[in-house]
Amino acid sequence: MNRYDEISSRLNSLKKDMGASTLIAVSKYHTIEDITFAHQAGQLDFGESRVQDLLNKAEHFSAENITDLSWHFIGRLQSNKINMLAKVPLLKFIHSIDSLKLLDALLKREDNFHQVEKIGVFLQINTSGEEEKGGIRSIEDLRTGIELLNSSNSKVFTLAGLMTIGRIRTNNFEEDARFSFNELRELRNQLEIPELDLSMGMSRDFKIAIEYGSSYVRVGSAIFA
Repeated sequence: MNRYDEISSRLNSLKKDMGASTLIAVSKYHTIEDITFAHQAGQLDFGESRVQDLLNKAEHFSAENITDLSWHFIGRLQSNKINMLAKVPLLKFIHSIDSLKLLDALLKREDNFHQVEKIGVFLQINTSGEEEKGGIRSIEDLRTGIELLNSSNSKVFTLAGLMTIGRIRTNNFEEDARFSFNELRELRNQLEIPELDLSMGMSRDFKIAIEYGSSYVRVGSAIFA
């Protein structure tokens, strides 16, 4: 089986499990050739966790006049990389706004973004309580972030939803994943904004995330391994 067939087969298998969820193919550490094969197999949503890599890959496909891709930034965003992120063609979502300070910095630099369509912003929530993990930790701060974004009347950014990552250090993977994903779903219920999307689930736990209503799952190794 050649490389295209491998990637195509894995994508087809994964999409059978997606239901209403959107599959983001996490292409970090993988080549433009692999992304091209995935695109040829019908995959349109791709995620990168480093701004420079995202910019390089997005510019390559833009130069090839491939305009049906949707790029998702899924890594931890540093404020000094916002201006670089603004240059990414076809950037559709930022999944990892993990603090009110970062959100404020993003909004203050919106004039650097020249998008035809708005960019959806996900507020990252720390549902596992792990100190080494970024993310908003209280519903009060979450409400403040939503108000900050909505009151900005931004011409570039719109609130897409909430994002979380399951527990990193765990002796009970499935139980802890269910706890984190349920916490995010319950936060949305408390906010009483049912239209908010949920971004949660990766290669190891995406099936669990889908059970809890994930709108976007981020899968890399199960596609490109």
